[in-house]
Amino acid sequence: MVGDQRITIPGKFGWITFIAEPLYLILRFIHNNCIGNWGWSIVVLTVIFNLLLIWPRLMSMQSSLKMMRLQPKVDALKKCYAHLKITDPKREELNTKMMALYRTEGANVFGGCLPLLLQLPLLFAYMSVLRNTTELRQAHWLWLADLSSPDPLHILPLLIIGSMVLAQCLTPAPSMSPSQRWMFAILMPAIIGFSLWHYASGLSLYWFTGNIINLLIQFAMNRSRLGKEMHALTAARAKDSLKDQ
Repeated sequence: MVGDQRITIPGKFGWITFIAEPLYLILRFIHNNCIGNWGWSIVVLTVIFNLLLIWPRLMSMQSSLKMMRLQPKVDALKKCYAHLKITDPKREELNTKMMALYRTEGANVFGGCLPLLLQLPLLFAYMSVLRNTTELRQAHWLWLADLSSPDPLHILPLLIIGSMVLAQCLTPAPSMSPSQRWMFAILMPAIIGFSLWHYASGLSLYWFTGNIINLLIQFAMNRSRLGKEMHALTAARAKDSLKDQ
């Protein structure tokens, strides 16, 4: 209760209630005891969650660096089997040798996906909270008059697209050619931005806040020893790819 305002906890948040309900309670606590504005409460909660994800993100970066260092050996293996058809049974040897190489070097193919896997349940929980929390209806934040409705000025979706494109440009991706990287850098932000175009602005606010934090973290990582090595490997791979064309 805030003053004379009664707040009702939604009964169910669907299949992700086990995450969405605690998320709602934390969000409500921040609103009631710290800020008093639902929009800024979403921003604060998003900052907290992203700070908690810094360590998994660092582990993901280290895993990606191991994969980058191994890429020349992986390419050499693939070249040895490039003459074989996809249906050729001997191509199984390639997978076996690649797995053995990853095991020997302590690399994990899926290590770079960890931060995304941790964020997906949170995203679904946020979506459920925004759909079912009546307090967000008519809740204002800056130019937004209703956090449960789409942004009427379309500012947040555009900011999401722009911040994601910038993040893709700052993030090294040696497994992609320069043309693939640019296509991915534009296509993925466009898909996500337009998907959020007609969704609740509260979710867009969460996503944009997360993007800004990720940009700051990526910028700091790029200045670290790990980041500099990753960018050097990316530049070397891009140069090699241009030579092969």
